[in-house]
Amino acid sequence: MKNLLALLFLFVLLHSCKNNEEPPPLFVKTNTHSIEVKKATIAPVIDGKPTDPAWENLNWIGVLNKWQGADTNLMMNYKLLWTPDALFVLVQLENLTLHPNLGNPLEHYYSEDNLSIYLDEDNSGGDYTNSYNAFEYKILPSNFTVRLDPDKKPLTANNAIHSALKKYGNTYYWELKIAAFDASYQPNTPNEPVSLKLGKLIGFALAFEKVNAKEPHTIYGSVTIPEDYEGRIAIDAGLFGTLKLIQ
Repeated sequence: MKNLLALLFLFVLLHSCKNNEEPPPLFVKTNTHSIEVKKATIAPVIDGKPTDPAWENLNWIGVLNKWQGADTNLMMNYKLLWTPDALFVLVQLENLTLHPNLGNPLEHYYSEDNLSIYLDEDNSGGDYTNSYNAFEYKILPSNFTVRLDPDKKPLTANNAIHSALKKYGNTYYWELKIAAFDASYQPNTPNEPVSLKLGKLIGFALAFEKVNAKEPHTIYGSVTIPEDYEGRIAIDAGLFGTLKLIQ
């Protein structure tokens, strides 16, 4: 009986400790691995067409990391380019169907399939929940872009990302032009994007979220997230990957 009570006490103690665990410290980037992004001779036209000559000789990068939800047969790849004005992304999505919501996107963005872009202009990492050290954008199938302010209020962010979505057969192509803002960003005022330069390092990740009616949403992302940090990329910019801008 004493042994049983001791085991019960130990179980309660361990369970209590687990529930009271502190969140992990901010993830520290090592920058030992970066994706090299070539400079565009001529910037691609944002029209959702993958045949633009700007994309022609670039390799696809696979998105293979399941961040949340059930396994699917979704296939996702992307390409990257840059100019002094912006970062350009071409995303390829296969084996799914997108249904734009005709309602107010600021009210229904969380219930729509969406593409998420994570951008840290100076690759400094850190907590960005109450600052503009980094940004998370959600691009909806209507090409409306949403971001959350420090109070978690959804705001329009179409000034940051210009996008176009097109379907060819069973494949979607999502083309984006992304302005990079630094930590001096001020809401509700005009903000000048940072001019991108050769050799610059940028924190970056992207993810696609498939909304499921009765199950957790399925999310696939471009970076591997350690188990202790699952669900924290919306908080911690140290989890972003690193881009290096080259000629």
